[in-house]
Amino acid sequence: MISPLKYTLLPVAALVMLLSLTPAKAESLTLLTVTGSIENTNRGPIDPDYDKLFVFNDVAFENAMQFDASALAALPQQTVRADFPKGGDVVEFTGPLLSDVLGAAGGSGDLVIVRALDGYAVEVPFEEMAEAGAVIAYSRDGKALGIGDFGPVQVVFPRADREDLTEMPDDWWVYQVYNIAIE
Repeated sequence: MISPLKYTLLPVAALVMLLSLTPAKAESLTLLTVTGSIENTNRGPIDPDYDKLFVFNDVAFENAMQFDASALAALPQQTVRADFPKGGDVVEFTGPLLSDVLGAAGGSGDLVIVRALDGYAVEVPFEEMAEAGAVIAYSRDGKALGIGDFGPVQVVFPRADREDLTEMPDDWWVYQVYNIAIE
């Protein structure tokens, strides 16, 4: 006869083993893919059998630069204070500047297209976003952004830190960002 305790401990042991593997795997998950006019790449073209989100949203590229959590964290970091949504509580967002992310990808161009998991996309002149201090945030108040809330990353601006941004609307504050293209 098998002890009921054995059945109780088996799922616990499996959970402990899974949790011990999760951090290493989580570090290597792609949070953001930069495409378009870039010189530095670490992945090849769209694979229709695997890149379902890109295919579904008609995003095509020959080469791209993928950023996981450690790649984003390796860039110079900014912590900015902002109310999001506009008029809400002021919180702290942390991540690299958009200009540093695009610089790491060797990006050049006048226009950025920011795409979200829900299909929302915005096209904005790169210079305007850079001047407004656009940050590619991966944490809010010290907690990682996740799928289902504002993650994997969100474009934010230092609205609470800069008087010239207090009236800025939320149109460029794209959350659940998975792709940024520069043209």
